[in-house]
Amino acid sequence: MASLQGNKDCYALVLLIIVSFYTTHADGDMIGVCYGMLSDSLPSQNEVVNLLKSNNIGKVRLYDANQGALEALQNSGIEVIVAVGNAEVEKIAGDQAAANGWMNDKITAFYPSVDIKYIAVGNEVFANRAYVSYLLPAMKNIQTALRNANLQNDIKVSTPHAMSVLNSSFPPSQGTFGEDMSSILQFLSDNDSPFMANVYPYFSYKDNPDSISADYALFRSMSTVVNDGSLMYNNLFDAMVDTFISAMEKLGHSNIPIVITETGWPSAGNVVATVDNARTYNNNLIKHVLSNAGTPKRPGRAIDTYIFSLFNENQEVGDEEERHFGLFETNKIPLYTVSSSPESSRGLKVVYIYLTVV
Repeated sequence: MASLQGNKDCYALVLLIIVSFYTTHADGDMIGVCYGMLSDSLPSQNEVVNLLKSNNIGKVRLYDANQGALEALQNSGIEVIVAVGNAEVEKIAGDQAAANGWMNDKITAFYPSVDIKYIAVGNEVFANRAYVSYLLPAMKNIQTALRNANLQNDIKVSTPHAMSVLNSSFPPSQGTFGEDMSSILQFLSDNDSPFMANVYPYFSYKDNPDSISADYALFRSMSTVVNDGSLMYNNLFDAMVDTFISAMEKLGHSNIPIVITETGWPSAGNVVATVDNARTYNNNLIKHVLSNAGTPKRPGRAIDTYIFSLFNENQEVGDEEERHFGLFETNKIPLYTVSSSPESSRGLKVVYIYLTVV
């Protein structure tokens, strides 16, 4: 997905967000949202930032370096992924001065008043062959621009990948890349940057309902579904994440951290795209991520995860479901209740935040 994202008269207790705190930071900071803008009726960017803050959403992914959004995010305390759009990759790849200019205009002009953590160069570039040859040179030029600004230790450069970059994905231990990822992985390793992946159990389940159960896709299975040697999987999300990790290991990179830059479930547009399934997936995803359980290959290692998406986007192209991934309608009314449970705190202090919309 290049970028994805019931008539309701009244809501009471529409959001229950539970944030578990370590002594030094909030577990809730591991959950973010993707702020896509492919709609003709979005609220103002200041309203969006207020919506994020009022719902205790501490991370947001932008799909470009939108100036209005960056201005609104100043001094918000929200951690941000800023993107180099796919259409900009070729120019930045071929011209260090262009990369320096982008850095000056889009990053140093706002940092540190905007808490920029990552720069995502392109999105699912291997799914659009026109930009593949420019991707690594663009990443290197952005890294050089970061170094010139002395920000290389504060902001990391990466690029999000779709599952389609994998050649083999089952079982997870047999994951391999179908694309030549060696140079990109070496870049990530050299610069202490994470591997970024867009992970959608929804599409795997929708396309393979006879071989993948709803319980496995929606985190509802209480027992092992896939036995991969010594690794046991009861949810498809972990299996997909570990497939990427296995593919990296086979190329000699076993320690690159992984960030899930997109995951979600649509609430309409397909027989399995329902409000109930979307609610179930996102609630169980949040609970799983906040539990710090990690995955079978990397147990106990938290994974930064971004839910796609903040709003339904009526100008998203593709099948109807693509326009229904939002947690909120563009009038800021939530599509369904989002919650995580006290069990996810694992004995840590829990703060309950209730938001009521009428």
